Amino acid sequence: MVRQILIVDDNQPFLNLIHKLFSKLNDRYGITTCTDGGEAIEILKQRPIALVVTDLQMPHVDGYALLEKIRRFFPDIPAIVATSFDKPKTREAVMRYGATAYFTKPLVIEELIQTIDQALKKQVGGGTLKNASLEMFLQLIEMEAKTCTIRVINEATGAQGVLFFRDGYILNARYGSVTGNKAAYRVLAWDRVTLLIENSCILTRKGIQGELQAILLDAMRLKDEMINNPSDIPGTSGSVIPQEKKVAEVPDDKGLSDELERLKELISKASGNPKAVDDAAWAPELAEKMETLQMFGNIMGAGPLKAVFSDRETDQRMVVVSSGSPLRLVVGARVQKESLIEAVLNL
Repeated sequence: MVRQILIVDDNQPFLNLIHKLFSKLNDRYGITTCTDGGEAIEILKQRPIALVVTDLQMPHVDGYALLEKIRRFFPDIPAIVATSFDKPKTREAVMRYGATAYFTKPLVIEELIQTIDQALKKQVGGGTLKNASLEMFLQLIEMEAKTCTIRVINEATGAQGVLFFRDGYILNARYGSVTGNKAAYRVLAWDRVTLLIENSCILTRKGIQGELQAILLDAMRLKDEMINNPSDIPGTSGSVIPQEKKVAEVPDDKGLSDELERLKELISKASGNPKAVDDAAWAPELAEKMETLQMFGNIMGAGPLKAVFSDRETDQRMVVVSSGSPLRLVVGARVQKESLIEAVLNL
């Protein structure tokens, strides 16, 4: 994946040199340049920038002011300072303003590239998920009480947003310069996304109203309203083009029947009850969720997903087995959890 880097410096020959040097790395980085901090802020509002490299002394809006704006409105974007203005305590000052690293000119370009590499690798230290179910993944983050920063890329448009979590609680969201609930609703409305997961969160204060479940429900409601009233969406003419639904591949009847019978037999043996399974069927509607759970399990280092156990507050329990196509078994409440785990481990 090509990550976009913004270089801010009022020295045009320096920008030309940076373009030339980074052209050899165009499979990793795309370079955007500008000569003023004010112009840089506008670019950050409009484009998905992964990292900023900035000078300090510039006309109009200098590097210090730019660092302050990044810290306030784009806290997830790391900023590196590269300057000739190297006076006593300058390094200390820019680090206090939120800079990730500090270089003096003339630059050793290899050191700059190495620092950029390290900063961007940190942004994906928790893994990358393609074609992920965002709603399901966020619920897992909440359930596991994870602290992370999730960069969400809309695969259809290339637009990007950011979600901030601490101890499983959503703290804030950002889309361009928009933050809070409005940004969250925009990002959560996307269907096909890639997720870049960073195992840390720079934010400590909550800047979004409501808990995750309420925000997800509001986002889905707003999305449905836009679909049902396309004239409310800027740039539409009032017609809806139905999206093609992904249909899970149906296994052949014999293979499905054999697999279900084998699972029923394993659970019956483990529980000592020949009628332990009340119902068993293929569950195509759970295919996407099981795939997301499997990706999440791989990221957490939990190994291959075998099954998901649901202990309902009824007289039944449910086991969904990830066996190519998801298989759902409804099991009587008398069957002990330990017996179900033993049966699944023998798959």
